[in-house]
Amino acid sequence: MSIKSLKPQNDGLNIIWNDGSNEIFPWLWIRDHSESEKDLHPDSKQRQIDVFSETPQNSVIETVIDQKSKKVVVRWTDLTESSVSFNLLESMAKTSNPNAEDLNNETFWNCPSEIKTFPNMTYDDFMSDKGLKKWLMYIQENGFVLVSEAPATSQATKDLMERMAYVRNSIFGGFSVWDNKLDNPDDTAFTSLAIEPHTDGTYVHDAPGLQTLHCLKKDSVGGENQLIDGLAIAEKMRKEYPESFKILSSINIPGRYIKTDTYLEAKRPLFRLNDQGKVIQVSFNNHDRAPFRLDNDSMGQFYEAYKLFHNLANDKSRQFEFMLEPGTILTFDNWRVLHARASLTGYRQLCGGYHNREDFESRLRLI
Repeated sequence: MSIKSLKPQNDGLNIIWNDGSNEIFPWLWIRDHSESEKDLHPDSKQRQIDVFSETPQNSVIETVIDQKSKKVVVRWTDLTESSVSFNLLESMAKTSNPNAEDLNNETFWNCPSEIKTFPNMTYDDFMSDKGLKKWLMYIQENGFVLVSEAPATSQATKDLMERMAYVRNSIFGGFSVWDNKLDNPDDTAFTSLAIEPHTDGTYVHDAPGLQTLHCLKKDSVGGENQLIDGLAIAEKMRKEYPESFKILSSINIPGRYIKTDTYLEAKRPLFRLNDQGKVIQVSFNNHDRAPFRLDNDSMGQFYEAYKLFHNLANDKSRQFEFMLEPGTILTFDNWRVLHARASLTGYRQLCGGYHNREDFESRLRLI
């Protein structure tokens, strides 16, 4: 839309669009959202104007449509000036409560055969000019991506991760290399034991957004990896088991991580929703679930709902199973996709790390 005319009113600036519709923007909102260099820092895009320390006098001398610079200019009786771009006004033409970004529910998959375009690319493809965009879109659409024909080195893996963003630090460090022969493993991930479907970081308030894994050395039998689309389970439960979906969207489930000098605990629902009721995060780890007790009726209902999700996640028909071999780097959305591993015998060395969710979303906005 483009702006046809302006009509100052007592309650704000009435903007008439070229399609005949109109929207009134309050005068205080116009001042607060001024994009002039004085009011909004041109480089940092941080707000410089303060409309709260002193109440501004919102009496207007004139309003102007500047077609050349595509902005609306308001000149006030206190001799100050505000300018707001057409783009900002158009993007704010319809009022809405700010909402956390939901997961992409158009391409979730209930079984591997439902994956429309298999998310696989070569390492050289990833490192090409358009490789990062392709990689990001695979994760956005399917929740994971496999990068094949990579050098079986930790440095190649780190280079891939750092092309997206810096590697997040955690209780396990930043980017790390480990095997299944540690004397005192901090987590079952560092053992040869089977691991049920789960998401990482249920014991921290800000769970990792992406996780990357690469098998560097392998002399073992077993250890197959499984990926499960948690968003698909959420939408199935919303449709077919609405009461269970409601329970898992409202009860804060505690997760914990306990070691000699560490005791981490966080609480959130299995399905975290935004104000529109859309899923923004799936958070499930039965291994790390901490004790809690509701009243007896509510506890029984919780167990039934949790059992339903647990059994759907462990349904083999839902799982994409593969062997993570040297030269193939896996990255998946830890807010959407559950991962698991079969038990193994022998030796295996892996490397990898985490990315923050906001860095993943930042990259998506910029591509």
